[in-house]
Amino acid sequence: MRKFHSNYGRAGIYLTMATVQWLSLIKDPSSLIAAAVVLTFAGCFYGLAGLKGQEFMGSKTLGGAGVAQMIV
Repeated sequence: MRKFHSNYGRAGIYLTMATVQWLSLIKDPSSLIAAAVVLTFAGCFYGLAGLKGQEFMGSKTLGGAGVAQMIV
């Protein structure tokens, strides 16, 4: 799970999920194209952030690592 804490790991997983969505649309085009587009954009932006050397920042608001600290 630690490999998904980097921008490259997240880019890879998002682009993998996007590829699955795009491949599923070959057989039966549907409204899932919106999910494929969003996943593709997310993967590309994480990849760009990795190339630029930006660190990934977690967010308490979005359920990041800060949630466990808030509960304790």
